[in-house]
Amino acid sequence: MNTDTDTGAETIRYTADIVLLAAGRVLLIERGWDPYAGCWALPGGHVDAGETSLAAAARELEEETGVMVPAADLSQVGTYDAPGRDPRGRYVTVAYTATLPSPVPPTAADDATAARWWPLNALPDLAFDHAEILAAAVSQRPATTRTGSHTFAALSDCFSADLAALISEEAPQHVTPTGFIDLVERVRDVLVTASVGYLQEAGEDLDAAASCLTDALTSSEGDPRVLLAQARARLRDAIEATR
Repeated sequence: MNTDTDTGAETIRYTADIVLLAAGRVLLIERGWDPYAGCWALPGGHVDAGETSLAAAARELEEETGVMVPAADLSQVGTYDAPGRDPRGRYVTVAYTATLPSPVPPTAADDATAARWWPLNALPDLAFDHAEILAAAVSQRPATTRTGSHTFAALSDCFSADLAALISEEAPQHVTPTGFIDLVERVRDVLVTASVGYLQEAGEDLDAAASCLTDALTSSEGDPRVLLAQARARLRDAIEATR
């Protein structure tokens, strides 16, 4: 521990972390070096001289993941200063959060060896006290975001055009099968993490829809068009379940 032997005062280092959420997922980075090298953590780092923790959070997010979120769009989760939260000494961090309508492809850089979106219901072990910070950020989201609201469209308006094509009787022209799978998996994650039973059931229907499309892509048996129709039927069931 870093202390001043005359006064007993600790040397305190100042950091910022960010919880970036999107469609039931959180953006995490894999740490490149100790402590916790190879472990997953929230993006973040030291606050530079003359910089606020808010500015540092936005900067570190972009440096480590390539995802840019304006500082004005971040809201504070809280300050974390428990002794021993960092094995290197006394570290005080201010955590921030933001929510995107859908995940943005990340590019790992700086201190991160990898960056990826993780479903909130299938998280890895997190470094430091980042699990506590993440849980606090999720609990602070508006209730409509946590439960998925009452209609499928309200989960994310940006999905509506794709959904209209996916559930139509004619083959969609602008949505690929892999795009379908990605879509239903992202929305499924929102539904299954909701605390409302019928939304969780809708998530199970979406899971079945993704399975049908996966079969269509990988199976050498059966007509992919039939499997696609089955997937659309499952998706329609999921949408109806949320109305």
